[in-house]
Amino acid sequence: MRSLVATAVRRRVTVLMTALAVVAFGLVGYERLSLDLLPDINYPSLTIQTEFPDTAPSEVENLITRPVEETVGVLKGLKTIHSVSRSGVSEVTLEFEWGTDMDMRSMDVRDKLDRLVLPEEADDPVVLRFDPSLDPIMRLALSGPSGLAALRRIADRKLKQDLETTSGVAAAQVKGGLEEEIQVNLDQDRLAALGIPMERVRQVVNASNINIPGGSLEDRQSQYLIRTVNEYDTVEEIGNLVLRHDPQGVVRLKDVAQVRRGTKERDEITRVNGVESVEIDIFKEGDANTVTAARAVRRRIQDLEAELPPDHHLTVLFDQSRFIEHAVREVRNAALLGGLLAVLILFAFLRDVRSTLIIALSIPLSVVATFLIMYRAGVSLNIMSLGGLTLGVGMLVDNSIVVLESIHRRRRSGLSPRRAAVEGTVEVGGAVTASTLTTVAVFLPIIFVEGIAGQLFRDMALTVTFSLLASLLVAVTLIPMLSAMGKDHARDSGPASPDDAAAGSGKETTPANGLTPREGEEPAPAGASLPATASSYQSLGWFSRGYDRFLRGALRRRGWVMGSALVLFMLALLGTRLVGTNLIPPISEGEFFFEVNLPEGTPLAVTSRVLGDMEKAAAADPAVERTYSTVGSRLVAGGASLNTKAENLGQMNVVLADRSNENLERAVLGRLRRRFEGIPDLVVKSGRPTYFSLKTPVEVILYGQDLDRLQDYSLRLQGDLDEIPGLVDVRSSLEAGSPELRVVFDRDRVASLGLD
Repeated sequence: MRSLVATAVRRRVTVLMTALAVVAFGLVGYERLSLDLLPDINYPSLTIQTEFPDTAPSEVENLITRPVEETVGVLKGLKTIHSVSRSGVSEVTLEFEWGTDMDMRSMDVRDKLDRLVLPEEADDPVVLRFDPSLDPIMRLALSGPSGLAALRRIADRKLKQDLETTSGVAAAQVKGGLEEEIQVNLDQDRLAALGIPMERVRQVVNASNINIPGGSLEDRQSQYLIRTVNEYDTVEEIGNLVLRHDPQGVVRLKDVAQVRRGTKERDEITRVNGVESVEIDIFKEGDANTVTAARAVRRRIQDLEAELPPDHHLTVLFDQSRFIEHAVREVRNAALLGGLLAVLILFAFLRDVRSTLIIALSIPLSVVATFLIMYRAGVSLNIMSLGGLTLGVGMLVDNSIVVLESIHRRRRSGLSPRRAAVEGTVEVGGAVTASTLTTVAVFLPIIFVEGIAGQLFRDMALTVTFSLLASLLVAVTLIPMLSAMGKDHARDSGPASPDDAAAGSGKETTPANGLTPREGEEPAPAGASLPATASSYQSLGWFSRGYDRFLRGALRRRGWVMGSALVLFMLALLGTRLVGTNLIPPISEGEFFFEVNLPEGTPLAVTSRVLGDMEKAAAADPAVERTYSTVGSRLVAGGASLNTKAENLGQMNVVLADRSNENLERAVLGRLRRRFEGIPDLVVKSGRPTYFSLKTPVEVILYGQDLDRLQDYSLRLQGDLDEIPGLVDVRSSLEAGSPELRVVFDRDRVASLGLD
């Protein structure tokens, strides 16, 4: 320790240049740090989604879900497996032990699914990773005087392609509007009269709309590729297709059908403030930074606005990066304010500008050095790492204060600046190091914690550790170097004194009076006397004098102090029962949503009408700035980004004008929920946009083989849970099936008629 401090005092230029180099590299590292809301979370979960169109949930479970569960249920490290079978879709979720290599498990799952034989009508299973970054980072709305078909065409052919080429963007998904298609409306009576089967029409239409390669053709000088070009260019070409050619004449498609340009049957509707529009969801690449990608998209939107037709606009409905930037900026400002307050309080106690400035330099230097280490360690700027840095700012000055106070006492005892810097730092160096390492020992083991908590608090633990170690290094090098600068007014400006020479060599010297100070006593050179107690007391600031009087009074009344401490300790233990427990506190940003669920079989038009009534009720509230909704689909809560589509589903998002008033948000949410409860057959669930979510806060799982009895029990339990204070939006996952028409064959009758 002595050699390090002596070298720092003697090699001032080296220490100064090293500090400047740390500042330069630290600022570069800060510019390159990625900006995120939370640390990267690798949740050990896989979801296998298989679509089986137009199939009842029971058939989905028997033909898709159970075979998938049996196939992947033998994987190594598999902890739990659960599934959801809905009309037309199967979702099987696999949860593995923490620490499992999910890349390898994904490959294993895909290998096993490749050998699984499913019905031909079912789509191939899709393996999805649980990742909050799979949610769209931005949601845009295209509006204008053009029709919905024209808006959809602009979004599909222009905006989607341009946005997907933006740096950091993986995909752009277009929803809403009207999709164009060519419709062939057959006259079945005419077909029957001509004796043309329906299959003949299908074959002719399909076979006449393909381009087929035909090999190659060579001559003496060139080689030509042969390609059959037969795709449709116009609607008239489709109508002129020949269905039959015989002596009786030529039958074309237009003779038995009406061929025209139309739009697909709608299965999804998007609206902004009650007006239909086309929505574009932006998804970022897996390794891209959310804020950087969103900024690139916003710049691209400015260019696209100029290329749109007149009176057409792109509106940003949701931007995940805005909230991330706001949250990180608030934490960063809190850290800066905390550092400033620490310096001001320090000055109030020290009443010395030079000492305060020396300590104030330790804060930014330690923070900048922490940024450099964070960049090399792969830690991003997020609310956890900045929270750790904010926590560390209050402790950054501790080491410097202790070292500077020790140096100050040595100066007051009569030592030269250089000697006082070395002796004062060495005196408390061991204690400062032990104190720092003790704090590091509290935070550093967090990086070994498994699970969500370990991944969340890892960045905070590393940031606190980095900042404390950086402050320790600053305290034993830069602080003594700066303290040693200046002139000793007690001595003349002659040759270097023996004290200064000793400080540079690291050797002890004996005072000029020949006396060796006792242990714990300050050395006093000849001609120097210890300052009087009264003068030392008067030199303190009034904060310090007040603390001195308080401390002396506490020492005289030790019983009262111990009793007060015991009472406060007991009150603190009782207070822990009143404090709520949460992994991540609720996030309020002036926006919330309502998930709409109508009875199975409800057509899209009815769902749209119900959402329209809800939009009018929300727009009538003066605190609401904007609403945007989706009819026919909703995002599954929990971050898995599985888009649940059904005509009886919907989701309405509400954006408040004052996005910073949490009490107003809670009040508006309560008013709208009570208003929606009066809509018949409507099941509504409210929530806020989440950037980290696993499951619902409370889940009760019922097991059983008899679905009818299980449904009865779940309904009774749901009613009981609704009566518990504090629980809202209680919903059962066992939903009623869609209405269906059943055709039951009489096998004997079929056989007697000779029907196969």
